[in-house]
Amino acid sequence: MKFLLEADLDKLAKWMRFLGQDVLVLKGAINKRSIVEHTDRVFITTSRKWEKHLRDWRVNYLILPRDDWKVQLCLILKHFQIKPKLLLNRCPHCNAELELISKEDVKSAIPPMVYQFGYHFTRCAECKSIFWKGTHLPKMKRTLKSVLKRC
Repeated sequence: MKFLLEADLDKLAKWMRFLGQDVLVLKGAINKRSIVEHTDRVFITTSRKWEKHLRDWRVNYLILPRDDWKVQLCLILKHFQIKPKLLLNRCPHCNAELELISKEDVKSAIPPMVYQFGYHFTRCAECKSIFWKGTHLPKMKRTLKSVLKRC
């Protein structure tokens, strides 16, 4: 499944990408053209004012409450029956797929401590950001666990 989120939902988009979801974020004002050119995606918004238009345009959509991103993520997981597993296979910044890369290939681009203790390195095919599993991974798992408690 593919998603299109309004600009205010950046943090939600990042966490959906952590879970392996294909998520684009609309930048700027929402308008018909920006939504209907992505008919292969489910549009997610917090604004009820778009509901009638979205139905008329025959766009798949979900309206979320304006609560915090954890509540929103929980609702999306339940609604779309998404498995809550940190896949970490998409760039949280630009949504491109990540490719495996050796530790040696990124040695000059990462801090020495990351080289020493990090593992499972990936690089974004588009923006060239480098990611690894390190000390932040347990915190991400705890955050996801706290989200799931709200479901």
